[in-house]
Amino acid sequence: MASRPRTLLEPGHEAEWARLDAEKRAYLTPSPDTPVSELLRRGQHLSAQAAKLLRAVDRANDGRRA
Repeated sequence: MASRPRTLLEPGHEAEWARLDAEKRAYLTPSPDTPVSELLRRGQHLSAQAAKLLRAVDRANDGRRA
C-alpha cells in the first residue's frame, strides 16, 4: 500500500504555519510611506472582492446564508 504524501494540513506543522503567516503579514502590510489614496484604493478593491464573494455564496446557496 502506497503511503500518501504529507501535507501542511496535518497536525504537527504549527511552526511552519506561524512562519507562513508572518511572511504573509509582512508582504501584505503596506510601508509607512504608502499614500492614503493607495490605501483607500486597496481597501475599496478588497471590499469589492468581499461583496463579489458574498454574492457568489448567496447564489450557490439559493440565497440562504449559513
